[in-house]
Amino acid sequence: MRHADDTITGELPGIKPLPAPRKPRAKKYATLAEKQAAYRARKGVTAITVTLPDALAAEFKQWLAAKGKTASPVIEKLIQTQLLRKR
Repeated sequence: MRHADDTITGELPGIKPLPAPRKPRAKKYATLAEKQAAYRARKGVTAITVTLPDALAAEFKQWLAAKGKTASPVIEKLIQTQLLRKR
């Protein structure tokens, strides 16, 4: 195999030459913020920031690690079942 620009080296029988380099794809998003905004719009989600005391946050992270879960689905379920339930 040889590079497409190599004109000196001969071709080896049974080996195809390397394809010419392709042009890189055009970027869809100018910034990472635009990319993140498009992801949120596609998924229909909103980012919410929650401020917790350090001790509570550490205990919550420990619980998540022990259960093998992530924070978003746990908090989503808590809001649906505890705060927004019909009474």
